[in-house]
Amino acid sequence: MSLETAMVVKVEGEFAYLIPSAPEACEHCTMKELCVGNTEGKIKAINKVGAEEGDFVEFDIDIGKLNKSLILISFVGLVLLFAGALIGYYLNPFKINPSLSGGLFAIAFSLLALPLLKGKRFSSRELYPEIKRVIRRKI
Repeated sequence: MSLETAMVVKVEGEFAYLIPSAPEACEHCTMKELCVGNTEGKIKAINKVGAEEGDFVEFDIDIGKLNKSLILISFVGLVLLFAGALIGYYLNPFKINPSLSGGLFAIAFSLLALPLLKGKRFSSRELYPEIKRVIRRKI
């Protein structure tokens, strides 16, 4: 687990908005323009430690959990897409052009993956970064 540092720029209820600091390893990276830390983008994080505006904090992003969730939802969406295409093409219940029927069923079936996003496994709350500790309080 690698903790990153950031400055809290705004607090809203149980969340805080952070501007992350770029680690030294990023200075020579060819992809640094794509990183949030180097574009001064804000990150919304869970603020369980009570950080306030101006505080420097350490936060953690559970990349493993994020990757598993993204892979699973992508896989389920693809399976539903192909199932819809095959059912629509071969069964063709509307007796129209099989390619059109396959396309319509593919789109309809792939949209069935959207309710999965509302489930607990894909809860956005579990995928937010979490502030682990305050390094330095605002003076």
